[in-house]
Amino acid sequence: MQPILRRVAAPAAIALAVVLGACGSDDSPSADDDTTSAPSASETVATDPTDSATATAPETPEATAPETPAPTPADTSAPSGTGAAPDTTEGAIARFEEFLHALGNKDVATMCEIAGPAAAIAEAEGFGPCESTFAIVVEMPSPEQSTALQTATVDPNLVDDSTAGQVIIPVEAIVADATLDEEELGDTTLAYQDGNWFIVD
Repeated sequence: MQPILRRVAAPAAIALAVVLGACGSDDSPSADDDTTSAPSASETVATDPTDSATATAPETPEATAPETPAPTPADTSAPSGTGAAPDTTEGAIARFEEFLHALGNKDVATMCEIAGPAAAIAEAEGFGPCESTFAIVVEMPSPEQSTALQTATVDPNLVDDSTAGQVIIPVEAIVADATLDEEELGDTTLAYQDGNWFIVD
């Protein structure tokens, strides 16, 4: 990408258990008059159902519905650029093909999005904003070349992916119905940044 850019610009994310004890009241039986003999222990148990129930009934925890965990919100964050791309050689090739098609269609906005890092370098070195620079670049190919670029592809066998996170695509890897030489387009370096591939040189 250096030659065509450098002709106008430099390389650019949580069971609540509730147990309620039943509290029994120990009501003492009323005392009889002095002339009445006190009931036996067995009679007391038999005639005081409240105490018996209190002493024998097990505590029953209040039934509670199982707590349903709150759903985890989906991660809606998106990486920079038009969308996430795989950190693979195929992902880099697809990204560069998108750039070539944009060049053939004179789609400056898409070109600036893909080649943003390289364009930023160019602007820092004194050239104009990306939109102005690529407005000139899209006029450089001939009509025949522009038409061919709209459907251009890349031969994966000719790319250099020996460096992790970086893919170099030589002009010879571009398959199009028109001749594109190094002086016109040159080799292009893409780097994987913020979830996508970008042209950096």
